Amino acid sequence: MEHPVRSDVRVALCETHPALRSGFQTALFRRGMRDMEICKDSGSLLNLLNNQIIDLVICAADLPGLDFCDMMQQIRHGTIGRNPFTLVLATVGDATIDDIRRIVNAGVDRVVRKPMSMGDMVACVNALAASRKPFVATESYVGPSRRAAGRGKDLGEVMEVPNTLSAKLGGGVQESQLEGLIDKGMSSLSRLRAHNSCLAISRSVARVAQHFQKNGQGRISNELARLMSMSEAVDRRYRGTANAHLSEVAVSLGLLVDVLQTLPPDSTRNLSVTVELLQKLGEVIRLVDESDPHVARTVQSIADTVRNFANGVVGGGPALHMGHRARAAAFS
Repeated sequence: MEHPVRSDVRVALCETHPALRSGFQTALFRRGMRDMEICKDSGSLLNLLNNQIIDLVICAADLPGLDFCDMMQQIRHGTIGRNPFTLVLATVGDATIDDIRRIVNAGVDRVVRKPMSMGDMVACVNALAASRKPFVATESYVGPSRRAAGRGKDLGEVMEVPNTLSAKLGGGVQESQLEGLIDKGMSSLSRLRAHNSCLAISRSVARVAQHFQKNGQGRISNELARLMSMSEAVDRRYRGTANAHLSEVAVSLGLLVDVLQTLPPDSTRNLSVTVELLQKLGEVIRLVDESDPHVARTVQSIADTVRNFANGVVGGGPALHMGHRARAAAFS
């Protein structure tokens, strides 16, 4: 079936198998998509993404050049390309279940096995244009929500994202409107990532606090390492911004994790105070979307208390990681 010509739809075709690439090109041509660029390696694809708003990428997971999954997350995080919401259909040949899971978790919209017919390709494109999964955004992952496939609830809330392919095929958007559509989506994505990151930290704090309240001085090194990693990411993101008080929360969390890891077994009082301060920080960091000056003052007060407490417990000695000591000093 022939479709009306849509010269405004921009497609990047990055299939490594020549015969399949020719077949896909014919299928898209019949679908009315005539503005198509052939990319034979990741370098040519990145150059295209950086210079145009691409609506659809059909890409082999074995495309020569950059690691496909790393490249996908760079696209989704907006560090490369002009459209982090571009629809991505990944093609795979002889791939294991683990290979496919890794590709799915890189943030693609769909994975299809080769070989596939021209009719199947058109059906996939039509399905992507008709609807797409909402996105989730954290410090480590941006892309379609995979909750049904087992991604944890700690990923947080999701958002609907622009589908420029659908908008163009439906005739509901002008070319001049695309930049605004994408900019608005990126702004919302940034807020969602901040919200979900802080929500995940709050949940991790709750787990740590609950453990120490029930089990005393026992070690939960994996959860503490996770909390430290997430806190450092928030510190980097907000330092020097209008929400710098959140960076103070992150630094304070790092100091308290250090304290938990170095307290002697008989330090019952210090353990109790540390856990109480952790819980307060966990409550405060959930206010990431708040710009009320009162929130900033509350954070400052808690951060000051944490610094004084941590320095009193370990004397500012070697037990505190140098990175956290330096960051804490910067807020003094």
